[in-house]
Amino acid sequence: MGLNSLLDVAKSALFTAQQALTVTGHNISNVNTPGFSRQEVILTEERPVDGSPGQVGTGVKIEQIRRAVDIFLNRELTNSQEGLGQFTVTSDELRRLESLFRDTSGQGLAGQLNEFFKALQDATTTPSQTTPRSVVVAKASTLASTFHQINADLTDTRRAIDVQIGVNITEINGLTRKIADFNTQIKSAEVSGQNANDLRDKRDLAVNELATRIEVSTLDRIDGTVSVFTARGLVLVDQETTRNLVGVESTDNQGLLDIGYDIGGNQPSIITDLITGGRVRGLIDVRDGTIPSVQQGIDALAGSLLNEVNQVHRAGYGLDGSTGQDFFSGLSVTTKAPSTNVGTGAIGNGAVTAPSLLTFHDYEIRFSGGNNYSIVDASTGIGIKGNYTGTVIVPPTVDAPLNIVTGANDTLVVTVDGTTSGSITLNGAASPGRPYASGSALAAEIESKINADSTLAAAGRRVAVIFDSTTNRLVLQPNSAGGTSSVDVIGGTARASLGLSTGTSTSASGTYSDPQTFHIDGIAVTLSGAPAANDVLSLNSRENAARDLTVALSDPSKLALSSTRAGVPGNNQNGLALVALQSKTLTGLNNTTLIDAYRKTATDLGVASQVASQRLDGEEVRHEQLQNFRAQVSGVSLDEELVNLLKYQRAFEAASRMIVAADEMMSTLISLKR
Repeated sequence: MGLNSLLDVAKSALFTAQQALTVTGHNISNVNTPGFSRQEVILTEERPVDGSPGQVGTGVKIEQIRRAVDIFLNRELTNSQEGLGQFTVTSDELRRLESLFRDTSGQGLAGQLNEFFKALQDATTTPSQTTPRSVVVAKASTLASTFHQINADLTDTRRAIDVQIGVNITEINGLTRKIADFNTQIKSAEVSGQNANDLRDKRDLAVNELATRIEVSTLDRIDGTVSVFTARGLVLVDQETTRNLVGVESTDNQGLLDIGYDIGGNQPSIITDLITGGRVRGLIDVRDGTIPSVQQGIDALAGSLLNEVNQVHRAGYGLDGSTGQDFFSGLSVTTKAPSTNVGTGAIGNGAVTAPSLLTFHDYEIRFSGGNNYSIVDASTGIGIKGNYTGTVIVPPTVDAPLNIVTGANDTLVVTVDGTTSGSITLNGAASPGRPYASGSALAAEIESKINADSTLAAAGRRVAVIFDSTTNRLVLQPNSAGGTSSVDVIGGTARASLGLSTGTSTSASGTYSDPQTFHIDGIAVTLSGAPAANDVLSLNSRENAARDLTVALSDPSKLALSSTRAGVPGNNQNGLALVALQSKTLTGLNNTTLIDAYRKTATDLGVASQVASQRLDGEEVRHEQLQNFRAQVSGVSLDEELVNLLKYQRAFEAASRMIVAADEMMSTLISLKR
């Protein structure tokens, strides 16, 4: 070893200390940079040379500049970003939804419902006066406007969330391109043996930003690139290439966006249901889950209010003697044929044929092979009760009763769930017959006689019969539901006078014949075409009830407070029946009152909002803990870096002194020749 070798050792120490100082300074300057991982210099000895009495060292070198990272912690942090993104947006949107109800200010539905019934109560106190009746009509108009506003707010919120989903799709595609670009740069840098530490930090940060928007999983490649997957293994980034997500307008969901996965063809693959995390999942859950659920509750409330008030109101009399008039309007039947159906089956616009049977549930007509169908109440998952819906008849009254004549028009033959009755004889009398002065009395007579039939009783078959006073039809339903539940009037001399000779029988399941009319819990729809196996057609009488609710009664004098024409104006019995609706439990509202049904809808939303906030709080705590753990591993400690700064500074100074000493020794040797 000569003096030149000593200079080389000193030079390696000098350069190593200088580079270590640069890395330390880089750490210090990025102490507040998001996603930055502390870097450390890994030193190792230069290769020694042979000497006497043994090998002699040749200095120091930097083996690598290494990121201080924990791969497991980074992956947990990415998973936490998914939950944080999902629960943050869910909590925010649900809080906004809660504010739409305005109950705290007294301007919500609960307050308006109470005001409407209070006005009815006041009108029944003085039924002969017009002013209180005008107040009832005005309060009803305000109530209808409140329904309209809530429906519009919910619809606008859905659209606003849909816009956010589109924005997130664009951001996701931008982030995947950024990750692919980082892959390219990292691969180019590390193929020559470099450590692309800063690029890896930026890529990790981009992956975490992506995770806040959509669930991701990653796979590290041997060449330094990373592949990113979503939705149960679909590739978003494959090393240096990307796959885009696209927003696809759904024909089955009011044109709102589904999440499409671009597979290179004309039609993207829909992956909406495969996404389980991130902002996109939270937005979809609120848009397609929470808001439709609230809308269904509000629509059912509006439909039940309209239906119950109208049925009672039609039975009463106004100051001018008018009767049979609706108080509200706006109820309609909604039918749908999903785009996933492969057959040509179509379902036409339906009509309400028996308002007293309405449940405001969703129904599905499901098809299997051979034109076999089954009808299911989708709200409960149970098959419907079969029914027989008669045609319109003149409603019997005291002044114009329906007469049952013994031996002439007094028999019926029915089948119930496949069992045929004997000849059923109704209570009648010699001509002109026994008078039935109301539809309800007629229905009670038919029901009692059918259920008394020995053949049906022996088979356990029973029916319920109602006379719908709104449409003036008799409707028969068996006591069974689903399967082969059915009822039909197949014979007897009384059929024509009762409107049962040309009525329509609808079984809970059977064989479809094109075209065919189905009567389902007070709704009639006609199907045509050729449905294929597994096709589904849906219908309900609830949808848009809040949007379309209007006050049909414009003349306050027609407000039907009297129960009889003779009782006008002092009789208030029908008005009291209207007031009693406030506390009546309604089948269409799951056997709750109007106010309780509204409170349940509002409470369910409040509970969902609270749960989302709690989950967000829990995820924030977890995320903070993971960040603290990461900071312990990858964070920059200024105290530690200051120590390193001083250490490498002293090493630099020592290496400089070594060079000075070697130079002096070299000068001494040169001077020996003089």
